[in-house]
Amino acid sequence: MKKILFNPFEKFTERPLIIAGIVATIVLSLSASYFNSRFDGVLDLHFSTPTFFLNTLTDNAINVIILSLSLFTLGKFRNKKTRFIDIFSASLIARIPYYFVSFLNWNNIVLNESKKLMDSFLTLNPSETPNFDGIQLSILVLFACVSFVFLAWFIYLLYQGYKVATNAKGAVEVVLFGVTLIIAEIFSKIIFYLIN
Repeated sequence: MKKILFNPFEKFTERPLIIAGIVATIVLSLSASYFNSRFDGVLDLHFSTPTFFLNTLTDNAINVIILSLSLFTLGKFRNKKTRFIDIFSASLIARIPYYFVSFLNWNNIVLNESKKLMDSFLTLNPSETPNFDGIQLSILVLFACVSFVFLAWFIYLLYQGYKVATNAKGAVEVVLFGVTLIIAEIFSKIIFYLIN
């Protein structure tokens, strides 16, 4: 079970991984739309209303494509035997844990509390000290902590898939992977800015 959760790329071939990844992306994009979640960047998640299934599915498809192309480019540069299908399956599977963060916005709780917090800052006079609601802060801190755990899981899975696909080893590969992930995030933000 541990291998399935943290390194399924060593246990399964690319075909079942791709099928599972596509099914999970479709189903969890549908649930993300229910929880008003937009994955508008490779590493980003925001809540907004209204959110539609076509939006969330498009968001996730764009993110998977950008991740796949970015990591495949790096993989080919580091190892000529890197196959796109392996990087693509890693990109699909790795994002699955991150999709579950959208469930935290049950009944729009994170969206509503975030809006309240922003409104309190916007209506604040320069001389006033902000007055934070304890429950509101607790909800947002809990959301941030859980989001960070799932984001870390996503990145860990992505690196494991990349490592299997490219036979990457050593600290240099980790650094190059991290830089490529940041570049993919920047590129995704530009794409989402242009299409919205």
